Amino acid sequence: MPILTLRNIHKRFGSLEVLAGIKLAVEAGEVIAIVGPSGSGKSTLLRVVNGLEPFEQGDVELDGQSIRAPGNLAAIRRQIGMVFQQFNLFSHLTVGENVMLAQRLVLKRDAKAAEERARVLLARVGLEDKWNRYPSQLSGGQQQRVAISRALAMDPRVMLFDEATSALDPELVGEVLAVMRSLADSGMTMLVVTHEMNFAREVADRIVFMDQGRILADGTPQAILDAPEDARIQQFMRRLAER
Repeated sequence: MPILTLRNIHKRFGSLEVLAGIKLAVEAGEVIAIVGPSGSGKSTLLRVVNGLEPFEQGDVELDGQSIRAPGNLAAIRRQIGMVFQQFNLFSHLTVGENVMLAQRLVLKRDAKAAEERARVLLARVGLEDKWNRYPSQLSGGQQQRVAISRALAMDPRVMLFDEATSALDPELVGEVLAVMRSLADSGMTMLVVTHEMNFAREVADRIVFMDQGRILADGTPQAILDAPEDARIQQFMRRLAER
């Protein structure tokens, strides 16, 4: 059984259908890069998976458990971590406190256990020396690495990344992508919305190409990025190459 299954997802904003029958199965340990033009529904799809957006039709299942079943939403959300474009750190809390907070409130870990977990994760992303710093004292790349540590502190089964590098200066992108590569290498199941095509080509097991709320193609990075058969994907890749 796949760890994550999307069954015929339809999502509308008023009369606009932004997800039009999305079907996707994700195996444990698989890294899927979701690419496509702006407005194709990529970010909305991640928000549906994480329970942040309601949807009108279909289902999301984690290990066969429906997100729509009574009492399941909160339990499933705890098992799916998400990293956004913006870092969304609490400015009045230190780095350590940001990574500890949800552990204490949601997982009910005691202070010692939460701190131990936070320190391990901050070391993993190279920020163990920033424990007592505040977000305003960090670069954008460092803030995003803290946000990744905060999501990992909840021990998720699946990690979602929504354009995690798009708000960063170009010279800071690499440090965040390096952390994401490390997670992929460790066997973390990941859905990654990205415009970083080199990252998608090198790290993803599969590429999902979306356009107008639909999946146009789902295949290997080589098939989708290097030799696409669909004319819309060919056009998209040409425009990327012209930038």
